[in-house]
Amino acid sequence: MTRRQWGSMREPDLDPEVEAIARKVMDAVDNLRTATIRLANVDVDELFDGPTEVTEEFIAMVAGMDTASPALKTYAERVGSGECRWCDIETLARPVPPEVAEMKSSPLFIWKWTPEPPRAPAPPPGPPLPLTETSTRRPRRGETVVGPSDWPDDFDDYPDERRWR
Repeated sequence: MTRRQWGSMREPDLDPEVEAIARKVMDAVDNLRTATIRLANVDVDELFDGPTEVTEEFIAMVAGMDTASPALKTYAERVGSGECRWCDIETLARPVPPEVAEMKSSPLFIWKWTPEPPRAPAPPPGPPLPLTETSTRRPRRGETVVGPSDWPDDFDDYPDERRWR
């Protein structure tokens, strides 16, 4: 004997709204059963077969957790506003979040970001060079400067019927 499906259990006197709610509940139960079966088939050792690389996505996910430190949450807001980047967390975060030290010292994580020393500010630009007569002169005939006056006015100067792109 086969199991009866929900669609075949329709009652003629059942309110359509109640039937829709019951269908949603039964669909949710089916989804829960499917998730339970999938979870039972997961091999936990396969999930943790090696260390996890700390990427921007990973550390952003850690910062979004309820258990994240206030320092990490504050730095995540700075990253979100574009003020800084995740790879600079060791040099720009004050205080440095405790999660950083935990991930760097743990064999379960690979920390590939190395702190860079702060960059020295670029020197101010020097005074502008004075314009000389030679910088504004027109090019002479033997020079390799091409401009609108060098372009042909008609198509007779082109050697063949190639299409120009």
